[in-house]
Amino acid sequence: MTRVAVGDIGTNTVRLLVADVAGVEVVEVDVRTDVVGLGRGLHATGRLQPEAIRRTVAALGSFSAAFAAADRSMIVATSASRDALNRDEFFDAAQAACGIRPSLISGEQEAGFAFAGAAQAVPGERITVVDIGGGSTEFVTGTGHVESAISIDIGSVRLTDLYLGDGPVSTEVLAQARRVARHNIVSAEVGVAGRPVGVAGTCTTVAGTLLGLTHHDRERTHLSTINLDDVQALIARLSSLDTSQIATVGTIGEKRAPVILGGLVVLEASLLAMGGIDMTISERDLLHGVAIALVST
Repeated sequence: MTRVAVGDIGTNTVRLLVADVAGVEVVEVDVRTDVVGLGRGLHATGRLQPEAIRRTVAALGSFSAAFAAADRSMIVATSASRDALNRDEFFDAAQAACGIRPSLISGEQEAGFAFAGAAQAVPGERITVVDIGGGSTEFVTGTGHVESAISIDIGSVRLTDLYLGDGPVSTEVLAQARRVARHNIVSAEVGVAGRPVGVAGTCTTVAGTLLGLTHHDRERTHLSTINLDDVQALIARLSSLDTSQIATVGTIGEKRAPVILGGLVVLEASLLAMGGIDMTISERDLLHGVAIALVST
């Protein structure tokens, strides 16, 4: 098997997967997530903020030994980096910190990698993968391979920065955010196509919280299910709390608390667009898809 190290720079998190890979078999060795909020403030200025860059570069630096020890390594950068006017400045600092220059991927590439990873969790089934990120959300349908992919510029951080702000959130503001999320997803003609499979931080955090966990447990959340009624109840609960209170709920924590309501609103709109059927949660996602691609090329 080939030892790979994959980094993912999202709008809200920086993640690392170290795994041994053979074909489509991915055996996890190490998985890490750091909530850095890279995209906070981006939508108002068009630029990544200095403190957000510092946090992200520090997190990447902590992964440098894993990148150096692997047979093959890659870092992918997604929505926030696609939008940022000072992306190259950020990439220069990231490369200096960890020895690898991030590779900017398109929304369609992001969708394909997420599908390849999630498909390993439910092999042989027709699925639609829902990847809710900080700046964009991807919907990818297929059976073993991608048949259609949609990337929409709506995500937990973008919705928070543009509409929700800090909690508690008024009924009127929450309704506006829900309308925006619903309109964006309906306009993209997202519909029901096989089993919905949710990946990435919003979905796994919501799954852990609904399971009654206080600390994230990948084994418990993987292949668990969430339903629309529980998501809507959690939205109602969190919208009445401030950020410090939200941080104490379930597996949310201090770093994810500022944007989790935005992610929940996107998740609700996604479930509604897909007919309100239950969603399966997969801990296998974009990182695993990139790992497979690294070995196959």
